[in-house]
Amino acid sequence: MSDGPVTPFEARLCELAEGGVEGVVDFADAVVAEAIRRGASDIHIEPFGATLLVRFRLDGVLLPALQIPTQVPTNVVSRFKVLADLLTYQSDMPQEGRIPRDRVNAPADLRVSSFPTVRGEKVVIRLFDPETQDVKLEELGYPPAVREELERQVQNPGGILLLTGPAGSGKTTTIYAALRYLLEKSGGARHVVTVEDPVERMLPGVTQTQVHPGTGLTFARCLRSLMRQDPEVIVIGEIRDRETAEIGMEAGLTGHLVISTIHSGSAAGVFTRLLEMKIEPYLAASAVNLVVAQRLVRRLCEKCRRPARAREELLGLSEELLGRAHTAAGCDQCFNTGYRGRTVLVEALRNSKPIREEVLQRAATETIHLTAISHGMRPLQEAALEAVAQGVTSPVEIRRVLGQDWNG
Repeated sequence: MSDGPVTPFEARLCELAEGGVEGVVDFADAVVAEAIRRGASDIHIEPFGATLLVRFRLDGVLLPALQIPTQVPTNVVSRFKVLADLLTYQSDMPQEGRIPRDRVNAPADLRVSSFPTVRGEKVVIRLFDPETQDVKLEELGYPPAVREELERQVQNPGGILLLTGPAGSGKTTTIYAALRYLLEKSGGARHVVTVEDPVERMLPGVTQTQVHPGTGLTFARCLRSLMRQDPEVIVIGEIRDRETAEIGMEAGLTGHLVISTIHSGSAAGVFTRLLEMKIEPYLAASAVNLVVAQRLVRRLCEKCRRPARAREELLGLSEELLGRAHTAAGCDQCFNTGYRGRTVLVEALRNSKPIREEVLQRAATETIHLTAISHGMRPLQEAALEAVAQGVTSPVEIRRVLGQDWNG
């Protein structure tokens, strides 16, 4: 069992688990229903011998929900595989599938991934929030100046827009919101094609393709073929290798608007990452229009947050924040996490002439970063300090997301 007093949810699931195989169907339904009630984005179900561990990802953080000593963990995993039309007899290979919403009374389809471990087969279920399916750019929480710059860039006839940030930082949500804005402004007159891994949401008026590396349908192969399909806007799910990056850069320089993601620690670091991929500096300097780095941080629960009362709660920040900064407490409304919902921290680097000159000289990331700040970029650290000063989030949460050196 999880720590603390037994909740009605835990008691009910223990009862179902003790019922053996007959209770597996109700067990699975109850887990999904509770995850939806809490607003979880993912469900992790993993057997540890005779113990079944259930965890929910709430606002980006994986939290234990239930641990039951049971003899039927395999049957629970199999139940979700049946719902997703996966092969129940194949437990030594990863599988992926979807659960239609009506099978589990969910507001949207669920994505299921099974994976073999030394203790048994693990299943992760992704829940999609209908409220974020049609989110608009103005609803992302971007600062007005950044949102306006993003709106300008997605209306450009060519060039590259890159988003960077770790997994789960909302990059895909931002791209889909940008595409909706683009389609609205163009009246659907632009040919938009996406290459994704996987396709998470269907967008009317957009041609969407899912890569299948196992069959040779990679990002690069898709892009080479797409250039013969007369695209105007190309969305690449992620730039992972030199070949994909080169094709994207060339497309951006030849009259196509390219939108993609790339992993980097900062907006300035994107250029260093491209150069590490052996992209010629002139390509990176000429093709990229805008780089947006973003992070999602949990919002303090407005019902139970409390002012920071001690210096140590500021984690080394200026004492000027003492009295304005708040910390998490925990209550029934936030499921005792101290947080409810998330907000975005963002920095946007527009590729101006000074930045291009730095890239052509293969300048270090820190040099490009400082040049961008001197020309108006508001860094993530400044956005984080403002969020703490406004009581939106806590120093502890910012440090969790940005790392130990978040305050510079």
